[in-house]
Amino acid sequence: MPRTRDELLVLSCDAKGVVMRPQALRPATAKAAARATRTFRTRLAAGQKSCRKRMATLGALYDAEPAPRRPHDVIALPGGRTGERRPRPGPHASGKWLCGSVINDPDEVIAALFDQAEARDPRHARVWVLLVDGARH
Repeated sequence: MPRTRDELLVLSCDAKGVVMRPQALRPATAKAAARATRTFRTRLAAGQKSCRKRMATLGALYDAEPAPRRPHDVIALPGGRTGERRPRPGPHASGKWLCGSVINDPDEVIAALFDQAEARDPRHARVWVLLVDGARH
C-alpha cells in the first residue's frame, strides 16, 4: 500500500543467544566446546551455557503514524497514575514484516531488513526510525 511522507518507517533488530544441540554447533564452536570439557572451570551462573550457544537474530519492519507523547505517558510517575491525565496512545504498527535466522549471521538478517526498507521507501522520502541494542553488528 502507498504510504504518506508523514508515516514513519520503523526498523528494529535484536539478537539472543540460543542453546544448540552439540551436532548443530558450527565447527569453531564445537572445537571450543571440546576444549572446554577438558579444562577445569568455575561453576556457571544460571542460564550460562559455555560454548553451546548461537545467536538468533530477528529483524522487524513496520509503518506507523507518529504518536507524540509526554514523558509521563511512557514512564509511570512515582506513586502511580492519578487518573487526572489519561496517557496518550502510542503508535500502532501496520504492514509488519519480520525476518529472522539462527543459521545465518546477524549481518545477513540486517541486510535483508534494510533491503525490505529500501523496497518500501527507495527515495528515502519518509523518516526512518531504527531501534537497536548497541551490539557490535
